[in-house]
Amino acid sequence: MEGASYAAALADESYERYRRHADRSRNRYRLTEVLFVALSAAIPVAAVIAPGVPVVPAVLGACLVVLTGLRNLFQWHENYVRFSRAREAVNAERRLYTIGSEPYDYDSTRDRVLVETINRIEQEEMGQWVRVVTQRTPDPVRDNPS
Repeated sequence: MEGASYAAALADESYERYRRHADRSRNRYRLTEVLFVALSAAIPVAAVIAPGVPVVPAVLGACLVVLTGLRNLFQWHENYVRFSRAREAVNAERRLYTIGSEPYDYDSTRDRVLVETINRIEQEEMGQWVRVVTQRTPDPVRDNPS
C-alpha cells in the first residue's frame, strides 16, 4: 500500500474505532444512569404500594447494588470521555492533513508525521486507560494472595 493512502487509512481507522467505542460507552453510561434514577424512584413507590411485601424493594435495592458494581467495573463514563478526546484529536489531525496545513505541508514528510501523530494519540489514550485501571480501589478478596 502506498504511503499516503496508508497514513490516511490509518487515521480514518483510528477515528472510526474511537467513534464506535465512544458511542458505545456513552450509550451504556446513559442507560445505567437512567436505570439508577428509575430503580431509586421505584424503591419507595414499591414500599408504599405493597407495604407487606418487603421483597420488592429489597430486589430493587439489590439491582442498584449490582448496577453500581457494573458502573465501577466498566467505567463507561470515563471511557466515553477518554475515547471522545482521542477521536477529536485524531479528527483534528485528519483535517490538517487533508488541507496540507502545518505540520503536513511538506509532501516528503506529511505521511510519516501523520502516522507518528496518530501513534502518539493512541499511546496517550492507552496510557490514560492504564492509569484508570491501576488507580481502582483494591479489592481485598481479589488482591489478597493467600
